[in-house]
Amino acid sequence: MTQRDDHLQNTEAFIAGKQDTLHMYSGLCDGHMEVTGYYILPGIYLVYNDIHTQIVANDNQGLSKDILLINYCEKGRCEFKTFDDRCHYIEGGMINASAQMVQDSFYYPSSFYQGYEIYILCAAFTEQTYTILGNFEISPDVLLERYDKGAAGFVSEKLLKVWKQLSEYFRRKDIGQIRLEVLRILKMLQDQPMSMAAANCYLSKGQAVLAKKAHEILTEDLSRHISVKTIAAGLGVSETSLKRYFRMVYGAGVAAYMNTRRMQYATELLAEGKMSISDIAKACGYVNQGRFAKVFREYYGMKPLDYRRVKREERIEKISGPDDEH
Repeated sequence: MTQRDDHLQNTEAFIAGKQDTLHMYSGLCDGHMEVTGYYILPGIYLVYNDIHTQIVANDNQGLSKDILLINYCEKGRCEFKTFDDRCHYIEGGMINASAQMVQDSFYYPSSFYQGYEIYILCAAFTEQTYTILGNFEISPDVLLERYDKGAAGFVSEKLLKVWKQLSEYFRRKDIGQIRLEVLRILKMLQDQPMSMAAANCYLSKGQAVLAKKAHEILTEDLSRHISVKTIAAGLGVSETSLKRYFRMVYGAGVAAYMNTRRMQYATELLAEGKMSISDIAKACGYVNQGRFAKVFREYYGMKPLDYRRVKREERIEKISGPDDEH
């Protein structure tokens, strides 16, 4: 049995209520992801995602009928597609709710995302589900209709407080309080519905594709500098428009994003310890080693050599383990 088959089997058992919790770890070619889930009621599930990769396949497409998916982003950034072929993006403190699972995969622009998902699968409801929802005056039909076309935006202070409380109970593994907080969130989303975010918070599928193509060109070789103007001309779009699309997808302007990306790459090379500081600077697009060191220190509060030494010491400590008292 493959890892994917094992995960699908565990997910099916979780949805069927045969297990109250779900925990899955997947090592991927470009990162990893960890999923932790709690069974709330028959047909209602809470999942916490810790994503460290850029693309994750959507294994829930078969559940697309009468399903409401509510996403709350704690950290990172995620792309969601709506029924009208638009793409919108949520970041820390934002929520997305949709009754239509239209995407075959989830895209995480920064290859990092931490957040919660509440799944509502009406087909899996039992009499117990309807009874408890009724006790809380929650109507699944109202929620499905209200968020049929999707909605996204920053959560209110009141709702944010509930999400934070849920996060605390989640860390404590207090399933009773977790169930209560999930019901409170559903009640609030029903009584205080979100509306669609402003039009300028969305991109068409074609615009999002252009931003991703630009990202691919920019990050293919970090030692090289290529202007947005040149990329825009090659893609047949104006420089101003391409910059706007890029910022929408990646949450930062091109210059700021590339500076961060180069510094992240520098930390990886420094941790490996195989290249000289001069060669690392060149690999990250810096001709001047002094300039590289200055920018690195601004980002991480230490010189590249000091960072390398710290990482080397961490490796040695990890291999040798705690000092024995002999």
